[in-house]
Amino acid sequence: MDTLKTQTDAQSNLPEEVKARLDQGNLTGDIAFSADGTQLAVACDIGVWVYDVESGLGLNLLVEHKEYVRCVAYSPDGSAIASGSIDNTVVLWDATTGAPTATLIGHTDAVRSVAYSTDGATVASGSPDGTVRLWDAGTGTAKNTLTGRADSIRCVRYSPDGSTLAAGTGDDTVELWDATTGRHKATLKGHTHIVDSIAYSADGAVLASGSIDGTVRLWNTDTSGLITTLTGHAGYVWGVAYAPDGKTVASGGNDNTIRLWDVERAALKATLTGHTGSVRNVAYSPDGSVLASGSDDHTVLIWELT
Repeated sequence: MDTLKTQTDAQSNLPEEVKARLDQGNLTGDIAFSADGTQLAVACDIGVWVYDVESGLGLNLLVEHKEYVRCVAYSPDGSAIASGSIDNTVVLWDATTGAPTATLIGHTDAVRSVAYSTDGATVASGSPDGTVRLWDAGTGTAKNTLTGRADSIRCVRYSPDGSTLAAGTGDDTVELWDATTGRHKATLKGHTHIVDSIAYSADGAVLASGSIDGTVRLWNTDTSGLITTLTGHAGYVWGVAYAPDGKTVASGGNDNTIRLWDVERAALKATLTGHTGSVRNVAYSPDGSVLASGSDDHTVLIWELT
């Protein structure tokens, strides 16, 4: 009864355009929508909270890691969840039952990012230990380890066609590998500080990167050339997300704001305010109608986009 009251109270006094506030536990990492957009997984200090997006109510708490959870991702079909922790492990979960199905051990430092391949067969994990590790999503066995491109891996993402694995690094670059062979393909240079987040457009033609240098950069994935640099945040850019229609990039920064950028015009469309701490993560729902933002104020806000 107390939990229900707490969750109900969280939905009062919401900022304009916000349909729900999620605040069970202290946010410590990523947020991720399920494939159908009805649920949101949130990495926090006590595990992974799974929320109902429409009501804002907590549905499940996934507890297995020994330390706080840093990153989380849904499989493409929504049947599984992967999470990474500062306990140096990745845990795979059955998204329906919430039961852990495998614990992946190999990293020698915190796991900062996890991503499923497009076909759902592989989980990639990135760590400050300088490696990207590839795991069989079904069995949890190690498949490959990508090393030697950076001292620290901050974020990993697969291209929409599954051919490329991208990683933002502590060396101020974005590294691209062939997702099948592990062959290094390109290094995207231009940022002047850590690249903390990356996101592909739905067609895979553009890669967005957000950096502690305060910029969002858009890259042509065919040529590996810089398309444009988006500036406006008053400080670090922690998170970036591409709208499903490819027209907008969202970014979250330590100025407590979310900024929506018109990709074609390389111009600011809107600034969303409501958080009282740095915005660490942003994520679009699969249909693009909703944007979720996670903040150091330990809340996730669900924004209804118009």
